[in-house]
Amino acid sequence: MLNSYFLEREEILDSLYISLISKQHCFLLGPPGTAKSLMISSICKSIEGAKYFQYLLTKFTTPEEIFGPFSLQELEKGNYLRITKNKLPEAHIVFLDEVFKASSAILNSLLTIMQERIFFNNSDPIKVPLISLFGASNELPQGEELQALYDRFLIRLDVNYISEDSNFIELLKLPDEVKIEKVMTIDDLFQLQENCKKVKISDVIIETILKIKKELLKEGIIASDRRWKLSLNVLKAKAIWENKDEVEIEDLTFLTNCLWSEPQQKRIIVKVITNIASPFESRAIEIYDLAKEIYDNAIKENSPEAGIEANKKIKNLIEELYELKEKHYTKKIEEIFIKVQEFQKEIIKSCLGVEL
Repeated sequence: MLNSYFLEREEILDSLYISLISKQHCFLLGPPGTAKSLMISSICKSIEGAKYFQYLLTKFTTPEEIFGPFSLQELEKGNYLRITKNKLPEAHIVFLDEVFKASSAILNSLLTIMQERIFFNNSDPIKVPLISLFGASNELPQGEELQALYDRFLIRLDVNYISEDSNFIELLKLPDEVKIEKVMTIDDLFQLQENCKKVKISDVIIETILKIKKELLKEGIIASDRRWKLSLNVLKAKAIWENKDEVEIEDLTFLTNCLWSEPQQKRIIVKVITNIASPFESRAIEIYDLAKEIYDNAIKENSPEAGIEANKKIKNLIEELYELKEKHYTKKIEEIFIKVQEFQKEIIKSCLGVEL
């Protein structure tokens, strides 16, 4: 149901659920108006029994707004005890918008909560039920003091505006309110987390990850040992979400979401991973890039001659994609196949005036 409302967000929605199953924190980078907060709140509402806390941070946000006010009765006794009811320390799922605007007073507590799942209340360490903290911003963190917080987000997602015209038109027709259906209960989620422990990761997968690490190092992309280690839990969660009991070689493409620090690194990481782990998908991505270039040039020139030539080239690429699908079907190759077909239809419509 959520996929039909959040258009071009299927991979992001899956990633949010994978974050919860792997008990990892997730950061969403993107401009305002890309439905970041609505996706997260909708996913939380789809989990029956999950406690949710959401807040928009500013430089003026106080710790009381996030962690709760001090109890006046306890203050009289000299105790600095916060009333945490309906605040972050009691939530299973947390969403902090503009997360990097947290003050130092808030930041220090966040780091401990995210890393150790502990909140110090009146100096007493209290175990919190936090599963995942989701953060969002339209910019990357600036300054060394925020790097520790940024590093806590193992999964990082780049959220952009809708790109396909047909999807944009469908968006305009959607109802304003999202109808949320329950996907699971909080106990179901806990069980999925337990099931992750049983997911197998073969030596072949481990060796492939080592190859990926070495190739990324050549490209100047370095991730900490801790990030690589935790990413295995994410791969297991992905397998569970897709009803598998073992991590498959194609699953390694999800590592892209765990390894980039800046969006421009994503393209390099995807290329490295697909070249090593999925050469068929790698070729499909190359074909998509070629098709996109042909499409852009044809639409820009917008003449029958350009349309005929572009259609001929796109047709050959579609035939190659079809052969790739037959040899080694994956969801990614299927998605690219559909997109390139859409390029062909649009070229024929715009340049040749023929509606298919």
